[in-house]
Amino acid sequence: MLGMTSNYNSNDHSFIGGEIGHYVNRLAKESGRDLTVIRYNKLGVFCIIEMLSPNRDVFIDLMNLGKSLANFNRAKNHELQHRLFKPLTCDETSVGITEAESRYHHDRQDENAEEQERLELCARGE
Repeated sequence: MLGMTSNYNSNDHSFIGGEIGHYVNRLAKESGRDLTVIRYNKLGVFCIIEMLSPNRDVFIDLMNLGKSLANFNRAKNHELQHRLFKPLTCDETSVGITEAESRYHHDRQDENAEEQERLELCARGE
């Protein structure tokens, strides 16, 4: 979902107000972006989004908060402000992708080693 554009549909999405809505509106004014909080009705998840069109019918997810607004804690707030006011550079994105791929391949190697060990024990009848 994150990073993909979506079309607003009142049956599928609900705007969320309250404290988090007011806070996101203040951030929107500071950043000059059209931000709001919505709930995906079918999935039951909350997202902070940015409206992309003047008609407010096309948006992009900035942050998925999961099934509870209580997930928006200090760390999420810091991450959101970083995304709004200090977006990632190409180099930071490249490093992040490289690190994620490295972790994936290391995890696969560890799983493979465990499986080889298990197969050796089975072959010996243990």
